[in-house]
Amino acid sequence: MNKPIFVWIRNIKFSANLPTANCEFISSNNVVNAIMTAETARNCQFTHGLAQMVIAHDYQGNTVVCAIKPVHIQCTEGQFIKMVNFSHNKNEGLVGRFLKLLSFVSVKELLPFVVFILNNEEVLKLFMRSEASFKHHHCYIGGLFEHSIEVAEMTYQNAKHLGHSDIECQTGLVAALFHDIGKIYPALNMNNEKYCSGPHESYTFALLAKPLGELGSRNSRIFSMLTELLAGKPYGHKTRYPIEHVLKQADRSSAESNYAKIQFDALPSHYYFTKVNGNVMYRLNSSS
Repeated sequence: MNKPIFVWIRNIKFSANLPTANCEFISSNNVVNAIMTAETARNCQFTHGLAQMVIAHDYQGNTVVCAIKPVHIQCTEGQFIKMVNFSHNKNEGLVGRFLKLLSFVSVKELLPFVVFILNNEEVLKLFMRSEASFKHHHCYIGGLFEHSIEVAEMTYQNAKHLGHSDIECQTGLVAALFHDIGKIYPALNMNNEKYCSGPHESYTFALLAKPLGELGSRNSRIFSMLTELLAGKPYGHKTRYPIEHVLKQADRSSAESNYAKIQFDALPSHYYFTKVNGNVMYRLNSSS
Protein backbone atom coordinates (compact mmCIF):
# COMPACT_ATOMS: atom_id res chain seq x y z
CA MET A 1 0.00 0.00 0.00
CA ASN A 2 1.11 3.59 -0.61
CA LYS A 3 2.75 5.49 2.22
CA PRO A 4 0.61 7.93 4.24
CA ILE A 5 0.84 11.58 3.24
CA PHE A 6 -0.14 14.71 5.15
CA VAL A 7 -2.91 16.78 3.60
CA TRP A 8 -5.21 19.60 4.62
CA ILE A 9 -8.84 18.51 4.30
CA ARG A 10 -11.24 21.26 3.30
CA ASN A 11 -14.46 19.29 3.28
CA ILE A 12 -16.00 15.83 3.35
CA LYS A 13 -19.51 15.39 1.96
CA PHE A 14 -21.57 12.22 1.95
CA SER A 15 -23.30 11.20 -1.26
CA ALA A 16 -27.10 11.32 -1.16
CA ASN A 17 -27.58 8.23 -3.32
CA LEU A 18 -24.39 6.16 -3.05
CA PRO A 19 -22.46 4.62 -0.11
CA THR A 20 -19.58 6.99 -0.82
CA ALA A 21 -18.30 10.41 0.24
CA ASN A 22 -16.47 13.15 -1.62
CA CYS A 23 -13.35 14.66 -0.09
CA GLU A 24 -11.66 17.93 -1.06
CA PHE A 25 -8.12 18.41 0.23
CA ILE A 26 -4.92 20.38 -0.40
CA SER A 27 -1.78 18.47 -1.31
CA SER A 28 1.39 19.96 -2.78
CA ASN A 29 -0.43 23.33 -2.96
CA ASN A 30 -3.06 21.81 -5.24
CA VAL A 31 -6.74 21.28 -4.53
CA VAL A 32 -7.61 17.60 -5.02
CA ASN A 33 -11.04 16.00 -5.17
CA ALA A 34 -11.23 12.38 -4.11
CA ILE A 35 -13.78 9.70 -3.27
CA MET A 36 -13.95 7.33 -0.32
CA THR A 37 -16.39 4.87 1.16
CA ALA A 38 -19.02 6.27 3.46
CA GLU A 39 -17.71 3.94 6.18
CA THR A 40 -14.21 5.43 5.94
CA ALA A 41 -15.67 8.93 6.15
CA ARG A 42 -17.83 8.08 9.16
CA ASN A 43 -15.04 6.32 11.04
CA CYS A 44 -12.69 9.30 10.82
CA GLN A 45 -15.30 11.58 12.50
CA PHE A 46 -13.66 14.53 10.82
CA THR A 47 -14.67 17.07 8.18
CA HIS A 48 -11.76 19.53 7.92
CA GLY A 49 -8.21 20.08 9.11
CA LEU A 50 -4.88 18.28 9.01
CA ALA A 51 -4.86 14.54 8.42
CA GLN A 52 -2.68 11.64 7.42
CA MET A 53 -4.10 9.93 4.38
CA VAL A 54 -3.37 6.94 2.18
CA ILE A 55 -4.53 7.43 -1.39
CA ALA A 56 -4.62 5.39 -4.58
CA HIS A 57 -6.04 5.77 -8.09
CA ASP A 58 -8.66 3.60 -9.72
CA TYR A 59 -8.62 2.43 -13.35
CA GLN A 60 -10.43 5.62 -14.42
CA GLY A 61 -7.79 7.82 -12.82
CA ASN A 62 -9.93 8.96 -9.88
CA THR A 63 -8.19 9.68 -6.59
CA VAL A 64 -9.42 7.25 -3.93
CA VAL A 65 -8.92 7.70 -0.19
CA CYS A 66 -8.01 4.31 1.28
CA ALA A 67 -7.42 5.43 4.87
CA ILE A 68 -7.56 8.67 6.82
CA LYS A 69 -6.45 9.66 10.32
CA PRO A 70 -7.05 13.16 11.73
CA VAL A 71 -4.27 15.17 13.38
CA HIS A 72 -5.91 17.23 16.10
CA ILE A 73 -3.95 20.48 16.28
CA GLN A 74 -5.04 24.10 16.71
CA CYS A 75 -3.85 25.26 13.31
CA THR A 76 -5.68 26.98 10.46
CA GLU A 77 -5.49 26.21 6.75
CA GLY A 78 -3.68 29.51 6.23
CA GLN A 79 -1.09 28.65 8.88
CA PHE A 80 -0.51 25.22 7.38
CA ILE A 81 0.00 26.59 3.86
CA LYS A 82 2.31 29.31 5.16
CA MET A 83 4.39 26.74 7.04
CA VAL A 84 4.67 24.56 3.93
CA ASN A 85 5.91 27.60 2.00
CA PHE A 86 8.38 28.42 4.79
CA SER A 87 9.88 24.95 4.68
CA HIS A 88 12.76 24.11 2.36
CA ASN A 89 11.49 22.68 -0.93
CA LYS A 90 7.93 23.12 0.43
CA ASN A 91 8.24 19.90 2.39
CA GLU A 92 4.62 19.11 3.28
CA GLY A 93 5.55 15.82 4.93
CA LEU A 94 7.99 17.44 7.35
CA VAL A 95 5.45 20.12 8.29
CA GLY A 96 2.85 17.39 8.88
CA ARG A 97 5.25 15.46 11.11
CA PHE A 98 5.96 18.63 13.10
CA LEU A 99 2.28 19.40 13.64
CA LYS A 100 1.57 15.77 14.53
CA LEU A 101 4.23 15.99 17.26
CA LEU A 102 2.62 19.16 18.61
CA SER A 103 -0.76 17.36 18.65
CA PHE A 104 0.65 14.86 21.17
CA VAL A 105 1.07 17.65 23.74
CA SER A 106 -2.02 17.51 25.92
CA VAL A 107 -0.61 18.35 29.37
CA LYS A 108 -2.02 21.83 29.98
CA GLU A 109 1.20 23.14 31.55
CA LEU A 110 3.09 22.32 28.34
CA LEU A 111 0.57 23.82 25.90
CA PRO A 112 2.15 27.33 26.04
CA PHE A 113 5.11 25.88 24.10
CA VAL A 114 2.75 24.84 21.29
CA VAL A 115 1.14 28.29 21.27
CA PHE A 116 4.57 29.95 21.33
CA ILE A 117 5.95 28.22 18.24
CA LEU A 118 2.75 28.42 16.17
CA ASN A 119 2.10 32.11 16.94
CA ASN A 120 5.64 33.51 16.51
CA GLU A 121 6.01 33.64 12.75
CA GLU A 122 9.54 35.08 12.69
CA VAL A 123 10.82 32.44 15.12
CA LEU A 124 8.96 29.66 13.30
CA LYS A 125 10.31 30.67 9.88
CA LEU A 126 13.92 30.73 11.09
CA PHE A 127 13.43 27.46 12.97
CA MET A 128 12.20 25.83 9.77
CA ARG A 129 14.91 27.21 7.48
CA SER A 130 18.11 27.22 9.56
CA GLU A 131 21.03 24.82 9.48
CA ALA A 132 21.64 22.54 12.45
CA SER A 133 25.44 22.79 12.32
CA PHE A 134 28.27 24.35 10.34
CA LYS A 135 29.94 21.29 8.76
CA HIS A 136 28.69 18.28 10.70
CA HIS A 137 25.11 17.01 10.69
CA HIS A 138 22.05 18.53 8.98
CA CYS A 139 24.26 21.35 7.69
CA TYR A 140 21.83 22.61 5.04
CA ILE A 141 18.75 24.82 4.77
CA GLY A 142 16.00 23.27 6.87
CA GLY A 143 18.44 20.95 8.63
CA LEU A 144 17.63 22.28 12.11
CA PHE A 145 13.91 21.65 11.60
CA GLU A 146 14.52 18.15 10.25
CA HIS A 147 16.91 17.24 13.09
CA SER A 148 14.56 18.59 15.76
CA ILE A 149 11.65 16.54 14.39
CA GLU A 150 13.75 13.38 14.22
CA VAL A 151 14.95 13.78 17.81
CA ALA A 152 11.43 14.53 19.07
CA GLU A 153 9.90 11.54 17.25
CA MET A 154 12.51 9.12 18.59
CA THR A 155 12.42 10.55 22.11
CA TYR A 156 8.62 10.39 22.34
CA GLN A 157 8.18 6.94 20.79
CA ASN A 158 11.11 5.38 22.65
CA ALA A 159 9.94 6.85 25.96
CA LYS A 160 6.47 5.39 25.38
CA HIS A 161 7.89 1.96 24.50
CA LEU A 162 10.10 2.07 27.61
CA GLY A 163 7.12 2.72 29.85
CA HIS A 164 7.65 6.34 30.85
CA SER A 165 4.56 8.18 32.07
CA ASP A 166 2.56 10.34 29.67
CA ILE A 167 3.79 13.50 31.35
CA GLU A 168 7.43 12.40 31.02
CA CYS A 169 6.90 11.42 27.37
CA GLN A 170 5.39 14.83 26.58
CA THR A 171 8.05 16.73 28.54
CA GLY A 172 10.71 14.79 26.66
CA LEU A 173 8.97 15.58 23.36
CA VAL A 174 8.93 19.34 24.08
CA ALA A 175 12.57 19.28 25.21
CA ALA A 176 13.63 17.31 22.12
CA LEU A 177 11.71 19.52 19.71
CA PHE A 178 13.22 22.72 21.08
CA HIS A 179 16.62 21.51 22.35
CA ASP A 180 18.48 23.30 19.53
CA ILE A 181 16.14 26.23 18.86
CA GLY A 182 18.70 28.56 20.42
CA LYS A 183 20.76 28.13 17.25
CA ILE A 184 18.49 30.65 15.52
CA TYR A 185 19.16 33.32 18.17
CA PRO A 186 22.00 35.08 16.24
CA ALA A 187 19.82 35.32 13.13
CA LEU A 188 16.88 36.54 15.19
CA ASN A 189 18.68 39.16 17.26
CA MET A 190 22.08 39.88 15.70
CA ASN A 191 21.24 40.36 12.00
CA ASN A 192 23.29 37.30 11.11
CA GLU A 193 21.50 34.88 8.80
CA LYS A 194 24.37 32.38 8.59
CA TYR A 195 24.87 29.59 11.10
CA CYS A 196 26.81 30.96 14.04
CA SER A 197 28.23 28.72 16.75
CA GLY A 198 27.72 29.76 20.34
CA PRO A 199 26.13 28.78 23.65
CA HIS A 200 22.90 27.70 21.99
CA GLU A 201 21.59 26.08 25.19
CA SER A 202 21.67 29.51 26.87
CA TYR A 203 20.08 31.09 23.80
CA THR A 204 17.31 28.46 24.01
CA PHE A 205 16.37 29.69 27.48
CA ALA A 206 16.29 33.27 26.18
CA LEU A 207 13.97 32.34 23.29
CA LEU A 208 11.67 30.19 25.43
CA ALA A 209 11.53 32.64 28.34
CA LYS A 210 7.79 33.28 28.08
CA PRO A 211 6.50 29.67 28.00
CA LEU A 212 9.14 28.62 30.53
CA GLY A 213 8.01 31.41 32.84
CA GLU A 214 4.40 30.26 32.55
CA LEU A 215 5.42 26.67 33.24
CA GLY A 216 7.48 27.66 36.27
CA SER A 217 4.51 29.42 37.83
CA ARG A 218 2.16 26.48 37.17
CA ASN A 219 4.14 23.33 37.89
CA SER A 220 7.60 23.45 39.44
CA ARG A 221 8.27 19.71 38.98
CA ILE A 222 7.66 19.70 35.22
CA PHE A 223 9.63 22.95 35.04
CA SER A 224 12.60 21.31 36.81
CA MET A 225 12.59 18.34 34.45
CA LEU A 226 12.22 20.40 31.27
CA THR A 227 14.94 22.90 32.20
CA GLU A 228 17.26 20.02 33.13
CA LEU A 229 16.67 18.45 29.71
CA LEU A 230 17.29 21.74 27.90
CA ALA A 231 20.36 22.84 29.86
CA GLY A 232 23.94 22.45 28.68
CA LYS A 233 25.74 19.75 30.66
CA PRO A 234 29.28 20.10 32.07
CA TYR A 235 31.76 17.21 31.90
CA GLY A 236 30.94 14.61 34.55
CA HIS A 237 27.28 15.61 34.77
CA LYS A 238 25.19 13.00 36.58
CA THR A 239 21.73 12.48 35.14
CA ARG A 240 18.80 12.93 37.54
CA TYR A 241 16.04 12.06 35.08
CA PRO A 242 16.15 8.71 33.22
CA ILE A 243 14.37 10.24 30.22
CA GLU A 244 17.45 12.38 29.64
CA HIS A 245 19.21 9.22 28.42
CA VAL A 246 16.40 8.66 25.92
CA LEU A 247 16.71 12.21 24.58
CA LYS A 248 20.51 12.09 24.39
CA GLN A 249 20.47 8.83 22.46
CA ALA A 250 17.87 10.21 20.04
CA ASP A 251 19.95 13.36 19.52
CA ARG A 252 23.09 11.34 18.85
CA SER A 253 21.32 8.88 16.55
CA SER A 254 19.83 11.66 14.40
CA ALA A 255 23.13 13.55 14.18
CA GLU A 256 25.39 10.59 13.44
CA SER A 257 22.98 8.98 10.95
CA ASN A 258 22.68 12.22 9.00
CA TYR A 259 26.43 12.82 9.09
CA ALA A 260 27.02 9.35 7.65
CA LYS A 261 24.48 9.94 4.86
CA ILE A 262 26.15 13.23 3.94
CA GLN A 263 29.48 11.43 3.43
CA PHE A 264 27.92 9.29 0.70
CA ASP A 265 25.81 11.99 -0.97
CA ALA A 266 28.30 12.77 -3.73
CA LEU A 267 29.21 9.11 -4.37
CA PRO A 268 27.59 6.68 -6.83
CA SER A 269 24.95 4.41 -5.32
CA HIS A 270 27.11 1.28 -5.73
CA TYR A 271 29.86 2.65 -3.46
CA TYR A 272 29.60 0.81 -0.18
CA PHE A 273 32.42 2.49 1.76
CA THR A 274 34.21 5.82 2.03
CA LYS A 275 36.99 7.33 4.15
CA VAL A 276 36.20 10.01 6.71
CA ASN A 277 39.05 11.57 8.68
CA GLY A 278 41.19 8.50 8.05
CA ASN A 279 38.48 6.06 9.13
CA VAL A 280 36.52 3.78 6.80
CA MET A 281 32.72 4.11 6.86
CA TYR A 282 30.49 1.42 5.32
CA ARG A 283 26.91 1.25 4.14
CA LEU A 284 24.53 -1.30 2.64
CA ASN A 285 22.00 -0.40 -0.03
CA SER A 286 19.71 -2.15 -2.46
CA SER A 287 22.53 -2.74 -4.93
CA SER A 288 24.90 -4.22 -2.31
